[in-house]
Amino acid sequence: MIRLLPFCCLLVLLNACKPADSDTKETAAAAPAFSDAETYTLSADNLSPDCKQDSEIVCAINLSLTCTINPDFSGCAENKAYIPDFIFMQDDSLRRPATVTYRINKLKPLDDGTVEVYTTSTCDGVWFGLCNGNIIYTMKTIDGRWAVKDLYAVEN
Repeated sequence: MIRLLPFCCLLVLLNACKPADSDTKETAAAAPAFSDAETYTLSADNLSPDCKQDSEIVCAINLSLTCTINPDFSGCAENKAYIPDFIFMQDDSLRRPATVTYRINKLKPLDDGTVEVYTTSTCDGVWFGLCNGNIIYTMKTIDGRWAVKDLYAVEN
């Protein structure tokens, strides 16, 4: 019995050191492509239901901003699952922007599979303070598609 104890301890130690099975292995979401040299502008005059950008991240942000500018725009209602709920609030005091311009500065993948997208943005509205300055979009994948989970402003 005494000889069996060190053997059992050795088996437990070896089992703890073996690589995890691929079935249970968690992987962080791969950071999507984006261009930090490009500036994107959305305006109430030129909103489009289709995204013409090559980046899934840019398309997700553009969808969120399109519905920020006009929550009744074509495509907003059917894509509600990919946009934070507060974007659809109706209140005249919100002063929605009619034009938003932003540039992506960096992406920061997080351990939970989400990605933080750091942007610099300007707009002609107030909108909770979420369209002027440094705005961070928290992104996640839903059904294999990038979606804006939340966004917040960061002071300089």
